[in-house]
Amino acid sequence: MRKTLWLLAFLTASSAFARGSTPKELLVSLKFKPQEGVASSSANLPPAMLDKSVDIRVKDGRRETDAKVIGQGTGGDDKTFPIRVGDNIQPFIKETLTDIAKKWGLKTSASGDRILDITISRFYIDESNKALGSVYSSEVKLAWALKNRSGKTLAQGAASGSTHRYGRAHSEDNINEVLSDALKEAFANVLDDSKLQSAWGSGKKR
Repeated sequence: MRKTLWLLAFLTASSAFARGSTPKELLVSLKFKPQEGVASSSANLPPAMLDKSVDIRVKDGRRETDAKVIGQGTGGDDKTFPIRVGDNIQPFIKETLTDIAKKWGLKTSASGDRILDITISRFYIDESNKALGSVYSSEVKLAWALKNRSGKTLAQGAASGSTHRYGRAHSEDNINEVLSDALKEAFANVLDDSKLQSAWGSGKKR
């Protein structure tokens, strides 16, 4: 009996050791690294949208105690730790969405014909540590309002994106990959909204 208990304790300790210890926190530098071969999202934009330039504005609307915490992970002992960024996420997301819009054929300008106000309501990553590697789950939620040049709201709504993928434990690259895919999907869903597309082209409230 004593030998059996000793063996179980040894196996439990060995498993925890193999999975690695729990870091105090994981600091991530945000980079746009979508995995096109795994999941590809793009918006289907009508010609009327491509004719009108847009000023994309982004604000962080998350209600986090610490705005630099973007998620959590677990270590080998199943204890959680925060996943943090060194800077505010707003500049990164504004630059990323502007670049995506350009790649999809939209004309962006600070004096655009349309104003697209984006509010980040969720930008979150969860890393669940496994025996080998980790499972990463990301979720991005964006509230939006389309306005004309004078600031009148033409249409508004919300969209989201999410990604689940297996990867290496405590990997900054894997975190950036799943967050990038979720962000790209959420933005594609914003631009695919029928009310937004109609108001964008006509300039009339929807």
